[in-house]
Amino acid sequence: MMSRSICLTGMMGSGKSTVGRLVADRLGRRIADTDTELCRWTGVQVSDLFAQHGESGFRELERTVVVELARHDDLVIALGGGTLLDDVNVDALRTSGVVVLLDVPVEVLAERLAPGAETRPLLADATPDERQDRLRSLFEQRRQRYEAASVARFDAARPPGDVAEDIVQWAVSCGDVLTPSEHEQVTP
Repeated sequence: MMSRSICLTGMMGSGKSTVGRLVADRLGRRIADTDTELCRWTGVQVSDLFAQHGESGFRELERTVVVELARHDDLVIALGGGTLLDDVNVDALRTSGVVVLLDVPVEVLAERLAPGAETRPLLADATPDERQDRLRSLFEQRRQRYEAASVARFDAARPPGDVAEDIVQWAVSCGDVLTPSEHEQVTP
């Protein structure tokens, strides 16, 4: 029996990569981070891809990565913050996986992203005072997409280990996300 991929969505800074690694470790699965995979496939950093191709060009490249990752059914996938803006991505991810939302208040996101914000293409030109407003605007633009695509929502303002454990326990309760051996591995 195959498992379904667990796809983590949410805003930048919500902890998708960190929580994803913890969930993958707990389940013995491979983690795939769409931004990391995109950099690996192109040999170019995300910020440079944005600079070279603009956001729409970046999203086209991202779609290629997402469609390829969606062909696998046993991953934990940390999605880029804007991945679900594309219907092709949403449809592809739903074929072999479940999408879960890591929800974090904008104020917490701004605090988490303050160090290194200049490396985030959508925040790079924002002053520290503008960053929170920009994040709030992005979140409002994306909220409906996140909620429509996700089958579960987790409060990710908490410690990553707690969030990861909640996701694992949720996956156990679903019945169709984990293989029987994964189920046995994570239940007492």
